[in-house]
This record gives sequence, structure tokens and C-alpha cells, in this order.
Amino acid sequence: MKRMRSLSGVFLSLSMVCSLAFYPVSQSFAVTPATVTVKDFNSLQTAIASATTGETIQIAANTLDCTSQIVLDKLASGITIQAAAGYTPVLDFTTFKEASKKLSPKTTGDAYTGFRITGGSYTIKGLIIQKAYDNGMLIKPYYNASVKPTVANAGKPDNNSIVNCVFRYNGDAGLQISGSESLESAGVSVRPNNTHVTGCVSYRNFDILTTGGNADGFAAKLYLGTGTVFSYCVSAENSDDAWDSFAIGSSDVTYQYCVAYHCGDATVFSGAYDKAQGLPVDTNMTVGTCKGNGNGFKMGSGSSKYGAQTNGVKNLTNCLAVDNMSKGFDENNGTGTINLTNGMGLGNVSGDYVLDLMKAGTFINAQAFSSKSLKAPSGGNITIASTANQTAIRSEVNSAMAKMRQELTSNKIPTQMNFSFWK
Repeated sequence: MKRMRSLSGVFLSLSMVCSLAFYPVSQSFAVTPATVTVKDFNSLQTAIASATTGETIQIAANTLDCTSQIVLDKLASGITIQAAAGYTPVLDFTTFKEASKKLSPKTTGDAYTGFRITGGSYTIKGLIIQKAYDNGMLIKPYYNASVKPTVANAGKPDNNSIVNCVFRYNGDAGLQISGSESLESAGVSVRPNNTHVTGCVSYRNFDILTTGGNADGFAAKLYLGTGTVFSYCVSAENSDDAWDSFAIGSSDVTYQYCVAYHCGDATVFSGAYDKAQGLPVDTNMTVGTCKGNGNGFKMGSGSSKYGAQTNGVKNLTNCLAVDNMSKGFDENNGTGTINLTNGMGLGNVSGDYVLDLMKAGTFINAQAFSSKSLKAPSGGNITIASTANQTAIRSEVNSAMAKMRQELTSNKIPTQMNFSFWK
């Protein structure tokens, strides 16, 4: 007799398949964004090219030899590039700079910046960026003279965040945020909006090819968008201005807990300043003839080929301008409204505040060390700090700068400054 096979196992399997097939699929499961760790420049470039939305690239190395420009061009990327725990990566663009000098020995430009950001929603955190031939970092839409300019191919450099980074020894501004003159001339307006720069230091940047006239610490200028915010940033000993907002029309800029320190001094870039101050010889610094402006917070401009006189709102809270070779807080022939709470100007050669073309909105506790060339905004008042307070303030500032120098020398991200006279 032929044996009959039991079907109970088959029915059980079919039952399981059916139950799986009709299992509700409405439940969503969170996916943790990927984190990629890199240890050298080539791996970093590969990771950047292949990164997807929400991904984090962490650098687990203290020095990277950067042989080419780093381009960040993804729109609304949500991508983070940061130091791995226990590291402070120094991204050194010397190799790229030397190659660039051979290609273009007399001029620099966008193609020679260290970081070039034409995309949006990038976060860059905990990096030291140094020795690029042009800007250390440039946030700006893309322009190619051989391609018809459109919004689509210009990129969208909005909502980028730069956090706890150092920009030093670069051949133009440490960090520049700008629109494109060429795009604007072609009727295409793509301007960087909502850039947030927090806890960053930009120092000893010097553009030797233009005798120091362009290398600001932070340049938020030329067709800027809206919503640019600097918080807990220090700009020190740059060849031109600490902050420059030339030709930004009606755009707003906000500065919170920021320090503009000793910019535009030619003796810094001859080595004489360090010698006079008893500081170690800075062998990383470019040495040459410097004729930069040396303003602290330069917040505007008159009419020029780049557009009409600036007339936007500038917001300053707990800001310090000290020992700059020109003006401390400067409207630079621009108009508009200035909102200031707790401003301190000291030792600025051409005046601590020159704001007479601007109108005061909120204007509280603006202090200066000297009445020389002092010009308050319309509706605003500036007081002179007492001799006793000046001595205490100067001592506190000197101590903070000495600490910052020590940290930078050790390749550390400097501690954020928070002075007692801001409280």
C-alpha cells in the first residue's frame, strides 16, 4: 500500500506565509544615519563624494595633507564633516597652494580656496583649516563662464553651519560668505542665506599678492543673503579687517559675543610685532609687505560698482573691538539701523566707534576707552569707561588672548570667550 504524506506541515507553512503577507506595514522604523570614519585626505574626498543625506563624516587624524580643493555641492545635504572624538584635524592646504601658485603665480581666486561650499545644510565642526592659496573656506554659488548661468547650476548655499573651527595662514579671508558678481550681472541672484558661524577663530590670514588688502578674518560681503549670524567668534591679527560686510545692500548681519582684535598691523607680517611682544617666532605665517585697512566690525559701504549704499540692520550683542589699526565699530559709509547691547571699544587707532551715518535702534551700554574720533549713531549714546575699569578690562582681554594663543599653538580649538564686562 502506498503511504499517504501528511499535509499538516504544508498547511502550517502556508498559514505562516499568509500571516506574514497580511502583516500591517503602517509601522515605521527609524534608520540611524550612517557615520563614516576617514583617516587621510583621499578617503575624505571619497566619503564626501558618496555621502548621502544625514550622513556624518568624522576625521580620525590630526593632520591631513590636502592636495586639492574640497568641494561641498549637494543641495540641502544634511551632511556633517567633523573631528572624531579625541582628534583635532589640521587640514593643511600647503601642497595644493604650491601647485596653485605654479598655475597662477600672480592672482588667486575661487578655484584656489580650501573648502568651496556651493551646496546647503552642511555642518563643519572642530577643524583647523590653514594655508590655502585663497580663502580657507568660501561659501558662494558656483559660476562657470563657459556655461549659461542659471539658478539650477549655481547651487544653493543656504543653511550652512560652521562650528568650532579655526582659519589661519590663508591667502585671503579665513572664511568668506558671498554671492557672485558674475551671476548678478547675468541676472541670476543666488545669495547665501542663514549661515551660522559659532565658536570659530580666524587669525593671521594674509593675501600677499594684494599687500594684505583682502584678507579679512570673516568676510560676509558682496551680494550676501539674509540671516548671517556670528556667535562666540574671534578675528585676530588679520591683514585687512576683522569682519567685512562691504556691498551687502539691505542684508542683515548679527554678531553675538564676538571679538575683533588687532587687525591691519603691518608689523605682524614682518615678524616685528611678535618680537616686540616677546612671542615665539611664528614660522607658519606668511611674511611680506602689508597695507590692509584694519577695521574691527566693518558693517557696510557706500555706493560702488557692486551696488547702492548699504542700509540693512546690524545686530551686535556683547561685542569687543580692541587695538585695530583703523576703526573699532565702523559703518564704512553705510547707513541702516544698528542694534547694540554691551559694546566695548578700546585702543582702536582711528576711533572706537564711527557710526554717524547709521540710526540707533536698541543701543544700550556702548562703551569706549577714548573720545578720539568718536561718532555715535543717530539717537545713540556712547560712554567712556572709567580709568579703573579700563585697567581691569585691558587685563582681562590680555589674559584671554594669551590663553587663546597657547591653545592655538597646541592645535586646540580655543575656549570661547565670555568677558565679565559683558554681564
